[in-house]
Amino acid sequence: MNQQEGLSPSMEDYLETILLLEKKNRVARVKDIAHELSVQMPSVTGALKTLKSRALVEYEKNSFINLTPKGLTLAQAILRRHEILVSFFKLALGLEGDSAEYQACQIEHAISQDTAERFSKLTRWIQENGTTAPGSIGD
Repeated sequence: MNQQEGLSPSMEDYLETILLLEKKNRVARVKDIAHELSVQMPSVTGALKTLKSRALVEYEKNSFINLTPKGLTLAQAILRRHEILVSFFKLALGLEGDSAEYQACQIEHAISQDTAERFSKLTRWIQENGTTAPGSIGD
């Protein structure tokens, strides 16, 4: 859980999805979020109300959803943790794409940004040295 904001993993998933939709389509809509997260539209609406009450999104019924500056910062941090973990799982552990994505999505909510950055440093070390770290799977 994001201790700073008290966000559940589900709420973090909504922020991350909104960010990805904004990058892909320039806008996020309730139906697109529902599709991406495989949830019903009323669930999205409820989550958006919660995120709006925390000043993380701008949302009015029947309109596009936008991240606030605070929401954008949080969403970018969540996405960064996810991307770091996917890279680590693929490179260091040899996981395939879907498996790496799934595992990263599960773990990204449980680690701090500092821990994620340490994973990033380890991944860079592996890339630079062309091997896995001492004591890891590849040894």
